[in-house]
Amino acid sequence: MKKIIISIFIALFSVICSGKDNGALKFLGIPIDGTESQFASKLKDKGFTYNSLSESYKGQFNGKNVDVYIHTNHNLVDRVYVAFPYTSEESIRVEFNTLLGQFNDNGKYLDLSMNEEIPAEEDISYEISVNKKRYQASFSYFDPEQDMVAFMNALLDKFSDFFTKDQLATLKEYCIKAMDAPASDQESLQAEVMAKMQAMGLAPSGDEAADQEKSIRFLMAYLDGMKSLADGDVWFMIHEYYGRFQIGLYYDNRHNQAHGEDL
Repeated sequence: MKKIIISIFIALFSVICSGKDNGALKFLGIPIDGTESQFASKLKDKGFTYNSLSESYKGQFNGKNVDVYIHTNHNLVDRVYVAFPYTSEESIRVEFNTLLGQFNDNGKYLDLSMNEEIPAEEDISYEISVNKKRYQASFSYFDPEQDMVAFMNALLDKFSDFFTKDQLATLKEYCIKAMDAPASDQESLQAEVMAKMQAMGLAPSGDEAADQEKSIRFLMAYLDGMKSLADGDVWFMIHEYYGRFQIGLYYDNRHNQAHGEDL
């Protein structure tokens, strides 16, 4: 258990201390925010043209001719949907795996869903039609311009089942130090917080089954906590239509989405 917990906190430090200045979630460099007309105007500046029949914007994206749809909530853009061209089953496997690799190589997003490639031998058509399998990959986006102290406190609160209030307070203190410290001090601070965590009694209990179960719960608390605090989600899935396949790619600004305020 100790190794998993320490690995998770090292990953946590990486998220906090090495975020790029990306700002709000963007599509083609355009912030997914503002009114539909504002977003559409910037999309047209990128060479996209409006198609009144499909109510989409046609243009080039990631080497493909795509249709882009804009969705709003209370007149604010909350989702951009990209429909890639239809293709064959074999080609869609390559497209899915290639897109997955591109997102994994892009430092702006985090894979918190343990996304997997589609195996070469898998019968995609059969899996979708018979087993109702959903081929999907999702990534989380975090705006480094947000209040990182509030973010850190909210995330560490997700571990309240594992630490006492005093232990959580200590972890928050060290993590806040890490945010304010220069890059040259990050390594020593990381070692310091790891030593503190070990001193809190993170050694295995000796009960292998119990330790394994706790490790899994700790990992799930981290993944679920990070997902719940993300500023945006970027995800894609395979759509099938009468033997043809296409990638549907979604950029979601979670702040502009409905959260039950209209209920």
